[in-house]
Amino acid sequence: MIRFSQIRSLIIGTSLVIGLLITSVAQAHISLVESTPAVDAIVATPKQIDLVFNERLVLRASRLELSAIRDGGAAEKVEHIDVELINDGKTLRATLHHPLGAGVYRVQWRAVGDDNHPMTGEFGFTVE
Repeated sequence: MIRFSQIRSLIIGTSLVIGLLITSVAQAHISLVESTPAVDAIVATPKQIDLVFNERLVLRASRLELSAIRDGGAAEKVEHIDVELINDGKTLRATLHHPLGAGVYRVQWRAVGDDNHPMTGEFGFTVE
């Protein structure tokens, strides 16, 4: 017969293994570490936008979109930007073909790491 202490040990061991698996999966997701321009920054017109992540990105599945926020809150997508990976694949860089005019801008991003799990986010900055 199986004793109560053996069953209890089995339950505790299983719970610990499941907890470790959940923790490792949760830590595996990609996250934004830093951006240039910084979140809510007021800057001169940038030549590029850099998003630095905690792990390498999959370029074909990652993207960055830039929009100008007009009066009344309408967003107008900024065209003519080139997006590439630098810094050993951890930085998503958008190079702007034309200077940005004064105003408020929104960056929306989608990043996919080696685990193929997409993470998204957005932030704004202002050009003087």
